[in-house]
Amino acid sequence: MIMHIDMDAFFASIEQQINPCLKGKPVIVGSRDKKYRTVVAAASYEAKAYGITSGMPSHEAFKICPHAEFVACDCARYTYVSHGIFNLLEEFSPFVDHATIDEFDLDIRGLEPIFGPPLELGKTIKKRIREAFGLGCSIGIAPTWILAKLGTKIRKPDGLVLINEANSDALFHGLPVEKICGIGPALTACLAGMGILTCDQLKTAPEDILVANFGQTVGHWLYQALRTDENLTYRKGKTDTTELPKSIGHSYTLPAEIYDQNIVFSWLRMLSEMVAQRARKNNCLGKTISLWINSRNESFIRQKTSSIPTNDGWEIFMRSKAIFGQKKGIFRPARALGVTLSSLVFDETPPLLFEQKRREALLMAQDKINAKYGDWTISPAVLARILPK
Repeated sequence: MIMHIDMDAFFASIEQQINPCLKGKPVIVGSRDKKYRTVVAAASYEAKAYGITSGMPSHEAFKICPHAEFVACDCARYTYVSHGIFNLLEEFSPFVDHATIDEFDLDIRGLEPIFGPPLELGKTIKKRIREAFGLGCSIGIAPTWILAKLGTKIRKPDGLVLINEANSDALFHGLPVEKICGIGPALTACLAGMGILTCDQLKTAPEDILVANFGQTVGHWLYQALRTDENLTYRKGKTDTTELPKSIGHSYTLPAEIYDQNIVFSWLRMLSEMVAQRARKNNCLGKTISLWINSRNESFIRQKTSSIPTNDGWEIFMRSKAIFGQKKGIFRPARALGVTLSSLVFDETPPLLFEQKRREALLMAQDKINAKYGDWTISPAVLARILPK
């Protein structure tokens, strides 16, 4: 069984929790601090009731709801809370995976003797998250990840849904097919052309008809998607290692323009460490480093591929600095930056040289300490410039 946890209006809910004056009000979280020159990164449910959605230009959002409260996006704050929730979930299962910053997957097989039936475990987790962070979440529980994620959309917000063979037909009845993760507008339109508008209609569609219309890969996927008895291979948490992510990246919008290049490098080092830690958790290494730096009047994007893959934060940082060295002209104040590791491969080759073994042991010890005592318990000294005291 897979439990998928989707935080409700995550960014906006965090801002409402920090500032009680925002509770019960329509809140717009902008991707930048310019109220009318940004896009909606997140909206509270009070704002969504007016039709405001993520990705909408903020000037359009304020036309719809002029009295909405505006808050600039604080990625460091949301990342910190996300890691806190992740650490809380590890108390219930050793197999936890970050699906996104506000979504988590738990493999809950074998936990019933400890925590009770899946629905009771779901109630316990919802209560613990509410008590620890003051935030609500929706939980879906199912034999496959795609059904567990679908479960979070059936009764959002603050939902708790178990999908199994006994109740799936009732839950799918009248549920739009676009609720299924992976079915976008184009596929929805194609299915509608076949008279398939709802999940119950898709589940009863013959496999040969779906394959004939969409090809073997997509057609078989559509046939499998809503079945509880299929051993699906896509996204089942950390226990499934048949697929690697395409890339691992972190970006951050700085509180203000940074004129000191050394401070920019400190942030770059932090992002490199975050990327490296996720790569090690996924048991992979990457060959390609991509660097993005956004200034007021320009955006610098470059990447470079090395023959030697890595998941070491120091190495990722040094390769990022080398890419930064390709930047022509004078240094411009940075407003946002990001680091991405791609061309990923599984970390299957043990280190051979003494220094390699020593470095790997050091990184493993660092990960264990930070996992036990909290992020950045041990961190590069240069991060003291930017980490809170």
